[in-house]
Amino acid sequence: MKKNNSKFGGKSSQSQRPQQGGKPPQRGGAPQKGAPAQRGGGGRELEIPKEWRPVIGTHAIKEALKVHPKMGKILWLRQGWESSADLREIQELTQAARIKIDNKPESVIDRFGSSHQGAVLFMNGAPTLSVDGLENFEKSILLILDGIEDPHNLGAILRTSWLIGVQGVLVPEDRAVGLTPTVHKVACGGAEHVPVVETTNFTNYAEDFKKMGYWIYGLSPRGKKSIFELDLPEKVVWAIGSEDKGMRVNTERLCDELVYIPQSSAAASYNASVATAMALTETLRQHQNSKPRKK
Repeated sequence: MKKNNSKFGGKSSQSQRPQQGGKPPQRGGAPQKGAPAQRGGGGRELEIPKEWRPVIGTHAIKEALKVHPKMGKILWLRQGWESSADLREIQELTQAARIKIDNKPESVIDRFGSSHQGAVLFMNGAPTLSVDGLENFEKSILLILDGIEDPHNLGAILRTSWLIGVQGVLVPEDRAVGLTPTVHKVACGGAEHVPVVETTNFTNYAEDFKKMGYWIYGLSPRGKKSIFELDLPEKVVWAIGSEDKGMRVNTERLCDELVYIPQSSAAASYNASVATAMALTETLRQHQNSKPRKK
């Protein structure tokens, strides 16, 4: 998909465009100025550019190599990787893609997350969202995530979005998690399929989505209807609030309707990623059961 960022004043979190003020694209636990310089072959210093996104987790790395091998720049393997079948497979895939491989002490790879499973792949670029291209979809699902801060939630949402067929995810530039290594790990390859766009302004996107025939539904306990009472249209945007405070007022105002997910107790609420999965699954169910449009 081609980039379509300047029109809305937002940017793809996978974009290679320089960031204003040198701000790196990863946040919420990702290295702020690229990985520390490490000794490469021959004793030279190797600096990891800040725009490269580090991918950890064997499933996530394999999917990245499968889908976007040309984006791969360098793979770091822990010393002693030969004893692991998964790491041997990753080494073979990386070698076939002609991506540079370096062996590193496990303590170096630990800086990208304790659950790295022995490898980190640095990618330059990622899926981008063409807003204009959304008009070509007969059925489509998009997400607005208003302040998700837990990388495990964002990773789980991206994994579900990949399996459901979501065309794109919008997140705020500030006070929200970005594509950190942990997000890639939890997404298990979902980040290679679903464009994530960081923006300072949901409003411009929402207005354009509505012009293309999208309806925006916000998950909120203040909703008057359950998601199971909805007759969902062919083009849907789900707006999901942050884990603790829910949606901001300005985001709620963008919604055509607020709806809720039924629960037997009001003492707690669904996890953000679980609520998103329920809304997406109901949307897919209705889309698959709906009759084809007459031409």
